[in-house]
Amino acid sequence: MRRDFDRLRQGPFDLLVIGGGIYGAWTALDAALSGLRTALVEKGDWASGTSSVSSKLVHGGLRYLEHLRFGLVRKSLRERALLASLAPHRVRPARFIVPLYRSGRVGPLRLRAGLAVYDLLSTGDRPGGRTRRLGREETLRAYPFLQENGLVESLSYGDAITDDARLTLEVVEAAMQNGATALNYAEVVGPLSADNCAGGAVVRDLAGDVSLDVSASVVVNTAGPWVADIAGCAGVTGRLRLTKGVHLLFPPLPVEDAFLFLTRQDARVLFLIPWYGRTLVGTTDTGYGGDPETVSVTAADVDYLLTELSHVLRGGTWGRSSICGATAGLRTLLDVPGTEPSALSREWRLLEPAPGLLVSVGGKFNSARTDAAVIFEHALRRLGRRRPAGAPTATTPLPRSPAGDPAGWLDKMADRGVELGMDGETARNCALRYGTSVSSLFALVRDEPALGKRLLPDLPFCRAEIVFGAAREMAVHL
Repeated sequence: MRRDFDRLRQGPFDLLVIGGGIYGAWTALDAALSGLRTALVEKGDWASGTSSVSSKLVHGGLRYLEHLRFGLVRKSLRERALLASLAPHRVRPARFIVPLYRSGRVGPLRLRAGLAVYDLLSTGDRPGGRTRRLGREETLRAYPFLQENGLVESLSYGDAITDDARLTLEVVEAAMQNGATALNYAEVVGPLSADNCAGGAVVRDLAGDVSLDVSASVVVNTAGPWVADIAGCAGVTGRLRLTKGVHLLFPPLPVEDAFLFLTRQDARVLFLIPWYGRTLVGTTDTGYGGDPETVSVTAADVDYLLTELSHVLRGGTWGRSSICGATAGLRTLLDVPGTEPSALSREWRLLEPAPGLLVSVGGKFNSARTDAAVIFEHALRRLGRRRPAGAPTATTPLPRSPAGDPAGWLDKMADRGVELGMDGETARNCALRYGTSVSSLFALVRDEPALGKRLLPDLPFCRAEIVFGAAREMAVHL
C-alpha cells in the first residue's frame, strides 16, 4: 500500500470511486478483480468517516426482526458467513447476552421467538452455537455487575464482531493488489465538465498540494455524509437525512462476552462490546442537520447512554468519570418526512442524478460487499460491458487471510510474538489486526526489540504498529 499520487496520471479510468469507506473499498475491489481500470480516492484516512465508528458488528440486525424485515436480516446473515470465510482473522464469533427485566418492552417469550427465527435464518452458520436461556441466578453468578432488581432471566446467542477500519483498509489493499489505483488524502475539488463529475473530477493531493484532472467513464460517489458535496450531486440533498450515532468507551468488564440491552427511553437496542482492553457502548440514533466535518458528542448523547446503562448495570459500575473516549458518526439515509431517525430504513439505495454518476445511499457495514456488486453492475451497463462469469469478491479471500485453521494459526502467531519478547495479549491482538502481514511486523520487532513494547501500559498496541503503518499502510499523519 504505497502512496503515489502520480498514479492518478495513468488515466483515463473506466471507474472513479470517490470515498474510501467500506462501500467505496468493495466497489473498487469488484471493479479491479473484473479488469476495469479503477481509481479510488479518499480525502482523509481510509475508513475515517462512518466506516470506523460503527458498533463493530458483523450481524444480521436482530432488531430488524421486530419490524419483520426478514429479507434484510437473511441477506446480512449470509454476508456474515461469507465474510467470516474470506477474512477469519478479521470477522470473529462473539457470544451476546441479553438480560431481560420485568419493565422491559419485550417479554421473554417474544425475544425467545425472535432469537429462534434468527437461528433459523442463519442457515447453518451460527457463530458460538444456538441460542440458550440462562436463569436469573445463573445470570447473576456469571455477570455480577448486572442490575439485579427486576431481572427475570437472560438469553445468550451467537454473532460476530470485526475491526471495521482494519477490514476496510484490507479491502482497499486487495483492490490495489489487483490493479486499482487508490489514494488517501486525495480530495475531489471539482468536476471536469461544467456541472457534474460524470466524466471525472479534479483531484487535489492534500499531502503535496497539487491537482490533477482525472477522467473516468463512470464516477461512483460513496462519500457517505459528504455525498452532496460532490459536483452534480447537490440535487440529492433534499432526499437524504443524516442521523448521528455515538459510542462511548469505558473500562473493561471482567468477562469476554458482549451484551445487547433493550433501551427504555425508545424502541432501540444498546450494545456493549469488548474492544481492545476497553468496552465500547452504543449507539444513539438522533437527527443531525449540521456540517459532517463538525459532528461531535454532546452532553445529551452522554446523558442518554449513561441513563440507559443505569437501568442494566449495578450502581458504581461506571459513571461519567469512567468514560475513556467517545466517537460520533453519521448515517446517510433516504428521508421519509415525519419519520423518527431510528425508524428510517437502513436499506441501501443507488441513485443516478446524472448519466454515469452513481450515488450510494444508506446500507449496512456488513452488506456493503453485495451492494457494491450492484453498483459495479450498473457501472458495467453504462460502459456497455458485461460482468465476467462469477462474483469474484465472494470467492477471493482478503490478502491477509490465513489459510487452514484460523485458531491454530492465531495461537502460533501469538507464540511467535512472545518468543520475540512481546506480551501475549499484544502479540495475539497484532495477529488479529494484521493477519498474515503480522510476520512483517514481527520482523520489525526482531530487528529492534523496543518496538515490541506497548504504547500504553494497559492497551494491547505496540510501537511496531506505528512504524508498520507509516511504511506499509499509507499512513500520512501521526
